[in-house]
Amino acid sequence: MLNDEKQNIIELDRKQLVAWLDDQGIEPYRADQILKWIYLRQTDRFDRMTDIAKNIRPLLDDHFRISRLQTENIETSKDGSRKYLFKLEDGKYIESVLIPERDHYTLCISSQVGCAQNCRFCLTAIGGFQRNLTKAEIVSQVRDVKNDSQDSMPLSNLVFMGMGEPLANYKNLVDAIAVITDSSLGLGFAGRRVTVSTAGLASRLADLGRDTRV
Repeated sequence: MLNDEKQNIIELDRKQLVAWLDDQGIEPYRADQILKWIYLRQTDRFDRMTDIAKNIRPLLDDHFRISRLQTENIETSKDGSRKYLFKLEDGKYIESVLIPERDHYTLCISSQVGCAQNCRFCLTAIGGFQRNLTKAEIVSQVRDVKNDSQDSMPLSNLVFMGMGEPLANYKNLVDAIAVITDSSLGLGFAGRRVTVSTAGLASRLADLGRDTRV
């Protein structure tokens, strides 16, 4: 199977991965092992998953890929903030900003390419709305910056305050948050340290409170 035909495994949640494994006659506990390799150990290759049976690894590689965003540019400001320009697979661009605090980093991430809210104070509005980010594109901003950071100071806080209106991309937002805040199989961020900023889609605020712990 060609690489561009393979599904990005980051798009799957545990339930979906278990279902796929079951179709292949593979035990469901393998899903937990795979997810730990992707999020906790930050591996990008199935052949490095040493606790996965050797006959399963090529099967995973035939059907899936573990994608990272393409880092087009990184700008560093005087205060130590780092702005990442990521190029997506369709050629569009998003930004994420890593901000140093007193004893930790906060990462500001995007939820859409562009934005349709047209807030007059916001530069993103100038380019208009292009599309929603996928669950994998949202999660990968966090996963990739966390992997790139060599600093001893931890990345512990996230804000959805980059490009786009998070609540206008609701399902992908909530699915991404589930991975980001999963302490055993995901990226392990505490819900109280994740902030979703909105321009004011009030109809979705109650949903967010019901569906997440952020």
